[in-house]
Amino acid sequence: MSKVFRKTVLAGALLCVMLCVFGCAKDTGPVPATPTVTPTPEGWFEIPPDIDPEILQFLLPSGNQLTPGVTPAGSSNNATPTSALPNRIRVNSRGYSAETIRDYFSEVALNTEYGSNDNCVHKWNEPLTVYVDGRPTAQDRIVLDDIFRTMNGVRGFPGISETTSERDANIVIHFADDAEYTRITPETITDSSDGFATCWWSGYYIFEAVIGIRTSMSQNERNSVIWEELVQATGLQNDSYTYPDSLFYQGYNEVQGPNELDWILFEILYHPEIKAGMTEAECSAVIKSVLE
Repeated sequence: MSKVFRKTVLAGALLCVMLCVFGCAKDTGPVPATPTVTPTPEGWFEIPPDIDPEILQFLLPSGNQLTPGVTPAGSSNNATPTSALPNRIRVNSRGYSAETIRDYFSEVALNTEYGSNDNCVHKWNEPLTVYVDGRPTAQDRIVLDDIFRTMNGVRGFPGISETTSERDANIVIHFADDAEYTRITPETITDSSDGFATCWWSGYYIFEAVIGIRTSMSQNERNSVIWEELVQATGLQNDSYTYPDSLFYQGYNEVQGPNELDWILFEILYHPEIKAGMTEAECSAVIKSVLE
């Protein structure tokens, strides 16, 4: 049986709104170990090492300034903090070099498979609300729930949830049989595909997306395609031949979720210091400074 290639597709429009189409599936990387916490002096409360600095500033007593380490519970305590608070969000490199991560991010996040290419970051800055159309299987639902839960665990990501109203959605996922899939597939996809994602953006920020999933595939293939299309609809738009076990592999595979390097790219894309519209040079500087 011949293998079907699932591909990412992009069609560009001019000025403010651009159209991008892309398509199709690896293991989530391990969660970084929780840092060891040093006991704090009496009268002080401990700040979690990974707390967002803006949240920390909000929680501090009125008049206090953001202070690394432990923060006094009252203004009269002059004890010295005994643990250090990072002043920025760090991304665990999982053993990959900064050069490897930078190069793969540039290839996947700053390029598109079809259409014009502006070589800039595109990402969401508002919550993603998903409407599911068609007849997903019970396993499809499990995969979607897993994707939502995992994405929502990434700091900087605006959040994703499901709605029962298509009018309230900014992402629609169509689980379609062969006839329906052929009808809704964008004209820019000229080869065989099992899934696609089309998104629109303004000022480099994505605000709407449509995803198609062909239901005649095996369940393993569907798992893979669902993962890829949803992740690519968040801004990781290009496919690549570099890593055969990657969610973004241009050839055929049936990976069941992102591998560690794929997930690093997602964490970097939604790092608060990566802004929509950033160029490769700007992204490279941020990546080098936030990796650990």
